[in-house]
Amino acid sequence: MSRWTTQELCTSLSAAFGADNVEEIPSADEAIQVVLPDLGDLGITIAVTDRQLFVSTPLVEAEQVRDRAAFNEACMRLNPINPLSNLGLTTINGRDTYIVFGELSPDATADQLELEIHTLADNALDAIEALKPYLTSSEATA
Repeated sequence: MSRWTTQELCTSLSAAFGADNVEEIPSADEAIQVVLPDLGDLGITIAVTDRQLFVSTPLVEAEQVRDRAAFNEACMRLNPINPLSNLGLTTINGRDTYIVFGELSPDATADQLELEIHTLADNALDAIEALKPYLTSSEATA
């Protein structure tokens, strides 16, 4: 069973990041959005399950990538040096979207989750900087 309920996690994250920057996502069960104003309003999503806390942020929509094969290879080479985070591809609002994500135990402490959020945000910004040469424009989600 999960250590955290969504409501408990919202309360804890609100204390850490400010109540104005944390909210439950109404369209997703057991999910929370944290906005980091000091990092350009980067949005971090936390999904709560009984087996893990899944932390993620969109990196770039696939249609913004010039050469997906080259971009995928660059992501694979970047992934091992991206501490505590992974790069992946998923569908968001019907669009293929590259994401940066990490997982924690449902028993993770508030401090561990805060570290994961900050690390994931830093890794997303580092990744988009490293992957800019593969994009059709300099605008990215992260």
